[in-house]
Amino acid sequence: MAAGKPRRKQDIEKRREEILKAALDLFMEKGYGVATMPDIAKKAGVAAGTLYLYYPSKRELFVAVVKNFIVSASLIDLLTEMPKDDFPTVLKSIVKNRFDMVKNPDFSRVPLIMSEVQRDPELKKLWLKDFLQPIMQQIEIPVRMMGATKKFREYQPEVLVRVIGGMFMGFMLLRIVEGDASPLHKLDQDKVADDIVNFILHGVLNEPKGGA
Repeated sequence: MAAGKPRRKQDIEKRREEILKAALDLFMEKGYGVATMPDIAKKAGVAAGTLYLYYPSKRELFVAVVKNFIVSASLIDLLTEMPKDDFPTVLKSIVKNRFDMVKNPDFSRVPLIMSEVQRDPELKKLWLKDFLQPIMQQIEIPVRMMGATKKFREYQPEVLVRVIGGMFMGFMLLRIVEGDASPLHKLDQDKVADDIVNFILHGVLNEPKGGA
């Protein structure tokens, strides 16, 4: 009996991944407003009743889809390493992790489906409660721990996380808008990651000479 439990758990997770993939495809293809739960169930190869066991509403499914797409397990692992390892190295790994996400062909369509969040007040509440607020709090934890080591200047973690996060989100959005015309494609991506990390840690001004 005990041996069957890990297999059942694997089956459940596999089915969940199939549902999330089918939902992502349909949200991308039709938009959140047009895609229906029966459509998603059919594409995932499950009964509509089974789909509702996993996700009781389309809003909850939508939030799960975007969370699964944006917040990878590797990103969470990197965030937990921040207070323990060399911070610039881990930060660079996080930047490169986000570069990999941008390479996904589906990523260019994420801003389109994200616009649905602003049109549906109930979806926006759920999005904030189940996705945005928890992920921001999760990112604040290593930032607070790094602050306690005195390796950071004294900034409020809530401000620092949102300034850096907003800057990087804008950077990725600009890459989407520019597409293949972006000059960044001609640059070594490792060097681009270095430049971003150096900018975050040191800004654009040279340190004044002589300590003045």
